[in-house]
Amino acid sequence: MFGSPAIDDRNQLVDSYPFLVYLFLWIILIPIALVGAAVGRRITFELRYYRAFLCIPWKLAVFIPAALFVTLAGQFAFDDTWDVVTGGGMSLLTYLTAPWSVAVACLVATGRRPLRHGFIALVACLFSASWFYDGWLLLRDGSYTPMWLPNLLLSPFLYVAGGTLWNLEIDAQGRPIFGFSEKTGPPRQERRRSVGGWRWCAYRRS
Repeated sequence: MFGSPAIDDRNQLVDSYPFLVYLFLWIILIPIALVGAAVGRRITFELRYYRAFLCIPWKLAVFIPAALFVTLAGQFAFDDTWDVVTGGGMSLLTYLTAPWSVAVACLVATGRRPLRHGFIALVACLFSASWFYDGWLLLRDGSYTPMWLPNLLLSPFLYVAGGTLWNLEIDAQGRPIFGFSEKTGPPRQERRRSVGGWRWCAYRRS
């Protein structure tokens, strides 16, 4: 999604061994992460309520104009990798997955989630911010985009920023907090509501 350098042959296939290994790895990791999420009872439980968490009006009010800009602005950019599919697809995937991935990564880092959840969050991040982009352009152009590395290095920062923003909530005292920040005891999942919506990663002492 970032500006392409001048390249004489845009249709040259990138078929070197390192690229083939990289391509094979992310194609394999995606279904592994999906299966891990599907069989994880905690993940499937919280995803039941995740739609309500995402559909809070202020979050939609931020997402919709931002997504429209990212989707349509490519027509005016000097970047032939930035089209409606890459812009719109990456925007939507970021909105759908980044709040969960950022929250779970923080919970894993503080010992409140197992490492396997961190793996699923990492794959969601890389797919949304990089591999979707790579895969679409590979299908569209028949070549692995030379912009894969700049995009891989830069887009995850935007992904994390979006996920952090959409985890903002207001607690009972009217203070801004992150929905995953509360830690009051051993993990026993429950639903809790605040002004900002469902604090879907919260725990309380049994």
